[in-house]
Amino acid sequence: MNKKIAIFIAYNAQNTLEEFYKTFPKNRVDEVILVDDASEDHTYEIAKRIGIRSYKNEKNLGYGGNIKKAICLALKLGANIIIDIHPDGEYKPTAVQKAIDLIHEGEEFVLGNRFTRLNQPLKNGMYLWKLIPIILLNLISQTILRAGINDYHQGFRVYTRKMLEKLNFEANSNNYLFSFELITQAVFHKVKIAQVPVETSYKGNKRGASLKNSIEYSLGIFKVILFFLLAKIGFKTKIFQKPVLNINIRIAKCIL
Repeated sequence: MNKKIAIFIAYNAQNTLEEFYKTFPKNRVDEVILVDDASEDHTYEIAKRIGIRSYKNEKNLGYGGNIKKAICLALKLGANIIIDIHPDGEYKPTAVQKAIDLIHEGEEFVLGNRFTRLNQPLKNGMYLWKLIPIILLNLISQTILRAGINDYHQGFRVYTRKMLEKLNFEANSNNYLFSFELITQAVFHKVKIAQVPVETSYKGNKRGASLKNSIEYSLGIFKVILFFLLAKIGFKTKIFQKPVLNINIRIAKCIL
């Protein structure tokens, strides 16, 4: 009843994957799977070589599309707890065990928190032009969603089957908005949410999403919040409607 699977969402991660996998606490999970989103490098081949159960999309599904597929694959393999962490090295896996402990204590959804100190991401290498809008978006999210969470826009999450059965996550965006939509769904359906401090390391050319993606994501946040508020007064868009189909049917449709 507590099968734990880590999902690595990968795109052009050949330079970081092997080193990250060495640091990941494999003894804390039952299995690790990687879903390569049609990378143009050797991510998939490296993953296979180092012993990770690996899948490669025939075409790029987008960030959210790839997460949906990875979640469904993990559920099909019998996961009750799914650790979602990126193998690009930005998020260190030191928070894995604490997050799992919180799940065992009754939480259904655990998020990482980069803001144990307000300037901690800067110390870890984040650009200032990225930090400022993240802080503002967090303040807006905190004010409206009131979920007791400090960091709504980060990349370390632990899901439970119990939570995913309640949420129509397949209807979420195929881009970076997927994760924030999932949080708003969890809040709307009163899922038990907790957070853990997470260590980060921002370096090199890739320090989070590009400027273009960051702008698109920020604008999209306001649309999701609007839909959330409308759902609260009874005007539910598809992402806030309860799933109709059995979870096993949903998994099969998602993987196709």
